[in-house]
Amino acid sequence: MIATGYFQVDTLFKCVLLFAELATAVLQPQWVHFDSDGISIAAHLYVPATNLTGNTSRPAIVVGHPHGGVKEQTAGLYARQIAERTGFISLAFDAAYQGESGGLPRYLEDPYQRANDVRNAVTYLTTLETVDPERIGVLGVCASGGYVPFAAQTDKRMKAVATVSGIDLGTLYSEGFRSYGGPMLPSLDEQLLEANRQRTLEAKGANPYLTRIFPQTAANVTPDLPVFYQESYDYYQTPRGHVDTAPNWHLWRSLDLIATYRSYAYMQLISPRPLLMIAGSDADTLYFSQVAIEQAEDPKELYIIPGLTHIDLYDHTNQSTPKLVDFFMTHL
Repeated sequence: MIATGYFQVDTLFKCVLLFAELATAVLQPQWVHFDSDGISIAAHLYVPATNLTGNTSRPAIVVGHPHGGVKEQTAGLYARQIAERTGFISLAFDAAYQGESGGLPRYLEDPYQRANDVRNAVTYLTTLETVDPERIGVLGVCASGGYVPFAAQTDKRMKAVATVSGIDLGTLYSEGFRSYGGPMLPSLDEQLLEANRQRTLEAKGANPYLTRIFPQTAANVTPDLPVFYQESYDYYQTPRGHVDTAPNWHLWRSLDLIATYRSYAYMQLISPRPLLMIAGSDADTLYFSQVAIEQAEDPKELYIIPGLTHIDLYDHTNQSTPKLVDFFMTHL
């Protein structure tokens, strides 16, 4: 009897430990692929445990990464945290031409393809029996904070739209930093001519011309750079956020695709679906979210977190994630 009693207590103790470990364990993603206009997209699908029975489906969230980023960085962090805290399924993916996804030439930044990647990610989720196709939300970080709203303007399957540190890459590349709706950069015409020249050279067999997106080394970080670019080095090029599949390359000729693209031109089309835009009060990119939210219609909210910068919100999520969790649980 004593031995049996010991066995029962010991087993109970081990079960308690097991449940404690499960409660604190980091949710691991499933490796999946889906098609985006003929390009194979590599993605991480986060499927938290559930007590739902049968074929009961649940909401899902698509999360898009920054320009130059991949699914293992901030997009994956938000996807995992939201899934863990809501029980929703979430999907973070590498954009076409980036990371472990397909597509040539490598490191092409095509805003329209990026938006289609978001749409096709939603399409993929609708094929899963575990996902309720009427309860799919979308989240974009940095450049995807432009691509996601752009896609949602015309894709009504996206029932709730959110951004973190959103930017409009088209405006940034054609007008420059801290400008929106102003004159084009004086150098834009020359830069476009060079982008066109690169297309011709590639057609004749030359290697694609690649440039860096942000400072590659600490020595490249200078005080005259916007804080956004200075802090990009600290995130992308140090153990804080570095991933080998995000090598900080950008195909120069992407410019002729980016220059006339505008993320926030038709924000009113998102309404009556809810829109949440999160930004840091100290972000030198805050103006993008302010302009976008002004052009949108209700229901909408600009949630500004005091003391945080653009890059801070990539991994300082103790305020942004709870806000996103509340937003998606309320509207999905």
